[in-house]
Amino acid sequence: MTELSGVRARHITRPDAVLRGQEAGSGPAVLLLHAGGERRRVWTPVIEILVDAGFRCVAFDQRGHGDSDGSPRALAACADDVAAMLHAEPPGCVVVGASLGGLAALAALGDPAVRARVAGLVLVDVVPDLQPDRVRRFLADGGMLDAYAELVDDILAQVPRLGRVTAQLEFPVLLVRGGNGSPVTDVDADRLLRRTPHAEVTRIRAAGHLVARDQPVALAETVAAFATEWPALALLRELGAGEVSHPGGHLLDHLRRVRDLVAGWGGSRRARLAALCHATYGTDGFPHPLLPPDRRARLRAAIGNDDEALVYRYGACDRSKTYAHLGTTPLPLTDRFTGEVVSLAGGDLTDFALLTIANELDVARTARLSSETRTGIRSLIVALGAYVPDATRRALADPSLS
Repeated sequence: MTELSGVRARHITRPDAVLRGQEAGSGPAVLLLHAGGERRRVWTPVIEILVDAGFRCVAFDQRGHGDSDGSPRALAACADDVAAMLHAEPPGCVVVGASLGGLAALAALGDPAVRARVAGLVLVDVVPDLQPDRVRRFLADGGMLDAYAELVDDILAQVPRLGRVTAQLEFPVLLVRGGNGSPVTDVDADRLLRRTPHAEVTRIRAAGHLVARDQPVALAETVAAFATEWPALALLRELGAGEVSHPGGHLLDHLRRVRDLVAGWGGSRRARLAALCHATYGTDGFPHPLLPPDRRARLRAAIGNDDEALVYRYGACDRSKTYAHLGTTPLPLTDRFTGEVVSLAGGDLTDFALLTIANELDVARTARLSSETRTGIRSLIVALGAYVPDATRRALADPSLS
């Protein structure tokens, strides 16, 4: 990681060790836990891509590796280290654990207080149901069994507990398998899918067991694709979005449908995430906030400052005052919380318009509306069409508005 720009040093003092690491980027946190025998620098090319994708990446040398001291003889010590790392981050962290890192993460997640801080887990070529003979044979072939014999014995003794922890995970879990040279089998992957309610499996066939070393770009792109929405979904569930009534089901159902519309129109990553979270502060037409505007830091930690700013603008929009100026560029938006008027233009205006059209269309499709209200929505969408790409204007003829 020393080659990265904007790197900030990190350290955590434990009772029997000092863990040294670094972080880079801004946005939702991704905690990267390397495999046994590796160091945090193995994540450097992965971090470069994730930072560009809008994540803040944190990576430590695990105890007894690299710049960190301490002994890695017991899984419990490694797990306690992971718990300390997660308690140093805002809630909603995505954890990526390779081999030993994944097992340490699972062991740490046995604590409900730790689980509550995590939005999703990526297991990189490791599963909880380890087969002792196969593990020892794999490590012996790689010349690592003698160096880690004590730790391996301890881990294998905890396999039943690791399996129970995995079955308790309520957030998304992604297993990234390697190809030839991976010790993870089809049977292992199927067992994980049966055991874990929200698990998915993907494979990077050009990689061996050390996927971060063999195929860092493919791994980073895989993590980014799956993890982008995990912190937001975790926060929305925590705030009760799945329990708030909304036309077409619950609020979380509506948020996902709006997100899907924006994604289908080719909306930016920012627009898709803002669509998923657009009612967090309530709106002028839906006064049921999940968070008050003075607690914006919670959402910023989940989706990043830029994306949260769009959510805030959408939720804060005083519709009667702002919509009176539709068709002008820049668009003067009046903040219903503060009375401030801000000017929207360029990408900000396009994303705001996409989000507004998607929201109104979903309401038209799911709610019982009068013909007068449908006419008003149709007129609003026509006016907003001036701000969106040509391909998106197909929404203007949506049959729901007829």
